[in-house]
Amino acid sequence: MRRNFAAVRACYLEELMQHEWFDLRTLRRAQRQQMTTPGYLVELLRDGHVTAVEMHSHTRYSDGMIEPGRIAAWTRALYQDGYLRHDHLTVPLVVMVTDHDYLYAEDDLHALSTGEGLIVLPGTEVSTAHGHILYYGAHPEIVRALDLRRPRLSVTLGGPEFLAMVQALGRGVAIPAHPYRQASVLRTFPDDTIASTLIAVEMLNGKTSAEDNRAAIDYASRHGLRGVGGSDAHQISSLYSFLTLFDGPIHSIEDLVIALQEGDYFPVHGEHLRLDGARRPSRQGG
Repeated sequence: MRRNFAAVRACYLEELMQHEWFDLRTLRRAQRQQMTTPGYLVELLRDGHVTAVEMHSHTRYSDGMIEPGRIAAWTRALYQDGYLRHDHLTVPLVVMVTDHDYLYAEDDLHALSTGEGLIVLPGTEVSTAHGHILYYGAHPEIVRALDLRRPRLSVTLGGPEFLAMVQALGRGVAIPAHPYRQASVLRTFPDDTIASTLIAVEMLNGKTSAEDNRAAIDYASRHGLRGVGGSDAHQISSLYSFLTLFDGPIHSIEDLVIALQEGDYFPVHGEHLRLDGARRPSRQGG
């Protein structure tokens, strides 16, 4: 019988709070070595219907140092270390490249995808006047309006205006990046001002303090929003510190947008995808 995705999501988010997996200190080597993968999560992954997505990363086209061509080699090395691969268990992986105010053409990244379950897709982190917003989609109207084919680090459009634009077009998703950190729209609008225009927030960000990640989790809970996780990696060794698990396959931007709008998903600590470190199911996971 297939493990219930919603039940696993609820159990994992409960343990996320209990063990404070949202804290950056859990990314340090000593703390990571003490972490083991919850058994109920391994059971879900064994069903073969789940996709892991790195939602937030940066290359040299904005303020990152990641060479896109190195992503496959780095990921392959992690596979050999037990991440996403173990004992005939294979978890498909999607990497979203989300440079500031720059959107790769999908064909530019297509060649980086491999036959080993890795797909690389373009997104962007829009630097609005009120903070940074992750955008997943490829609306020609947005690409033209924000000039997303030319790398830069500023957009004059306001945060609420950009969120409304994406919502009106309907074929893309906009998610506040690193909530409550500097340059965050939720730091500018911390109440319910923009909540009605959102479907999710970035709950787990690999460069954000425990306090701010916790505040993002609380905001999502108050407003009935889902959460995603991403590393916000600017160098390749930081990829996959936090990811998002989706219930179902993702092969394209269109798949991701539909999954964010209509599917089920939750953020996870990257160390919990090191599958040679599984433990027995917790009491909550039964």
